[in-house]
Amino acid sequence: MIDLQKLCKITLENAEKRQKNGAKIDTDTRKMIKHCATEVVESAEAYNSMVDGVANKEIFAGEIADIICCCLIIAGKEDIDIERAIYDCVEKNERRANGISDKL
Repeated sequence: MIDLQKLCKITLENAEKRQKNGAKIDTDTRKMIKHCATEVVESAEAYNSMVDGVANKEIFAGEIADIICCCLIIAGKEDIDIERAIYDCVEKNERRANGISDKL
């Protein structure tokens, strides 16, 4: 099993090191959310390229991983228990899937 809390720490540390080394990355939460949005757009472009036969699934997978790492950095920065948050989300969506909630 993957230890997401450990990955939050590692991804945040790596991003902070990259920032100190001059990379155009900022671990400020607001800026990281905007960066994550950019990664979402890049993943959509990679998916379209994959479907059109221009790129392969590995490129798309890498873009999806970039989104996940952005979220882990944010969770690490904000001291969020990302594992608990994900489990809560899964349970919420299960309730919705079973018609036991306010949304479908």
